[in-house]
Amino acid sequence: MIVETLVLHASDFIEWLDASGPQNVARRVVPAQTLDVRLSLAPSDLQLIHKSSGTALWRRQPEALRQVIAGEAAPADLLPPDEALFPIAGEVSDPAGHFLPRRFSFDAGQRTGHRLRLFRSALGTRFGNAGGLTGRTELADGTPVAWAVLELRVTPPLADPLDFVAQSDAHGEFRLSLERLPALTKDAPAETYPAKLKVRAGPDGSDPDTLPQAQVRGTGGSPFKQELAVDIAPGRIATLASPGRDALVLRFP
Repeated sequence: MIVETLVLHASDFIEWLDASGPQNVARRVVPAQTLDVRLSLAPSDLQLIHKSSGTALWRRQPEALRQVIAGEAAPADLLPPDEALFPIAGEVSDPAGHFLPRRFSFDAGQRTGHRLRLFRSALGTRFGNAGGLTGRTELADGTPVAWAVLELRVTPPLADPLDFVAQSDAHGEFRLSLERLPALTKDAPAETYPAKLKVRAGPDGSDPDTLPQAQVRGTGGSPFKQELAVDIAPGRIATLASPGRDALVLRFP
């Protein structure tokens, strides 16, 4: 005989995803227990429960989120209650240093679920047989540009374009893995693949989801462009930089 049933509903859920390297592949979930999540804006009754699959957001209000039902719960008793959205903001970091810290903000509640991207640090990035790119992002005067998101599209001959993403750290340094980039064939018409680079960056903040597109220094009459053409040599580790410079030079919009 069931005397009573405890019914608990989470308000929302966060998945922390490894967003670095090749895109358009299944993203690996970063276990929430390995992360340090600090909230700067949240309801006073909010509690975070970290699990391998993500972080659950628990609240005491409205009261229907936590109920004790006399006897066995009926199907209607298991339905989640109506709940108003509430703002949440904070910063997540990785004590082990494999992922870069980031800020976040969104409206939570109603169990909609949120997928927040984390980018690997130089320490957490490994280069395989496909090679990769290293470098740093800075302004024309040499000031480092922190937290810039680099988006690289490579177009191998007779294949669909491949997208890769990385983020620079607090010092502007980055490592971009080219994992899954196909190797050159023996009869390849060239030793490199053509690619286009775009960068999103801003003078402050570390929320990669809100960064505007920056301009990248190239060549020609108007040196700062929306994208930079580069040649990628599969299997090699190369430095990515603006022409005539030892770093990738950016300009904010």
